[in-house]
Amino acid sequence: VRITDVQLVEAQLDADGRVVRERELPVRYEPTSEGWLPGQARGEVVSVSGEPLLRYDGRYTLRVRGEAPALSLKGPRTEPVVQEETFTTLRRPVPRFGDEPVVQVGEPFSFHWSVPVASFDYTLVPDVPSHAWLSEDGLTAYIALDEFVQGTRFGLEITEARSPAGAPLGDAQQGAFRTPDPLRVVGFTPDNGASNIARGVDPIITFSAPVANPEAAERAIVVEPETPGHFEWPAPNRVQFVTDAGFPGSTDVRLTVLSGPDYLRTPDGGYVDEDVLLGYRTQPFKSIDVDLTRQTVTLLEDGRPVYTTLASTGVRGAETPTGHFRVQYKLPKTRMRGTNPDGHTYDIPDVPWVMALFGDYTFHGAPWRQAWGVPLSNGCISMPTANAKYVYDWTPVGTPVYIHY
Repeated sequence: VRITDVQLVEAQLDADGRVVRERELPVRYEPTSEGWLPGQARGEVVSVSGEPLLRYDGRYTLRVRGEAPALSLKGPRTEPVVQEETFTTLRRPVPRFGDEPVVQVGEPFSFHWSVPVASFDYTLVPDVPSHAWLSEDGLTAYIALDEFVQGTRFGLEITEARSPAGAPLGDAQQGAFRTPDPLRVVGFTPDNGASNIARGVDPIITFSAPVANPEAAERAIVVEPETPGHFEWPAPNRVQFVTDAGFPGSTDVRLTVLSGPDYLRTPDGGYVDEDVLLGYRTQPFKSIDVDLTRQTVTLLEDGRPVYTTLASTGVRGAETPTGHFRVQYKLPKTRMRGTNPDGHTYDIPDVPWVMALFGDYTFHGAPWRQAWGVPLSNGCISMPTANAKYVYDWTPVGTPVYIHY
């Protein structure tokens, strides 16, 4: 066979094996040696321009035209011959990055390769200790952070890669991933460090993001002193410790939100990165003692007297009732009407500093009265105006009152 012409067509492929362009390369045929058989020859296709003919990521079609001897009834003659072969060169590995994922603690960042790879090198920005490995088929790469840092965007650059056959890194792309923002405590009720907080106030913690595992609150939030109660979530990012009967009086209440990925987590996997200490002090347990024999009103905190004033309670026929009561409501002033045991009626406007016990029985100031320490009222517990204001300001609604002889 005598070769008369060669043609080489190159199809350049992208990372997915699609043809991005085609071109015919300028080539020629050069014989190199004679074959073993008569008429057999060997040769090679060379570039006319001197540039390398074959590149990575290519599909090539080689067409060889020639003339071959043939016999006919009329004697020897030649016939045209065309031979065509298609082949591909090695594909270079190209990393395939998708959208920036959020990588949680304990999980690696992963991406795929266009073809299997045997090894690769990379850099991270910011640079933190990490390690990498490949799947068994070499198509998936994994990068794990040895020191997990929350709230950070990491840029990734592949600096080198090789396929099992030795093809080098192809067109590199910039990749990135980020770690979740940490979970923060952004609010606390009552104010952190506050004092004189009512025993019935239950603490509320507000976080910077919804909490995906609210059931973890029992072990993630330590309440001291240990108090019967349970956690409730009025909002996805807000938790309240609801006590069964309030915290003790005159007590430092402490709540510790424990840090680490084993406790509270956001939907993205963020967690509290440092223990958060919160607390306040409850007000003393307040009560009022009314001694009808001594005609005194005594204020007590945790059972200890802190203030005593003389009073004037109900006269015979309108005695102040004894027993255990609670302050029902408070009024800075009100009008009082009634009839005394002797039949005289009264109508007094603007009676100050009134605290109701039950029915018409109240504590109040009595600016019209001059004598104290003896029963003079129509059943109420009256006090000098300035003293009544002190008792009024000191007393929360619900305070227990014990009246006795």
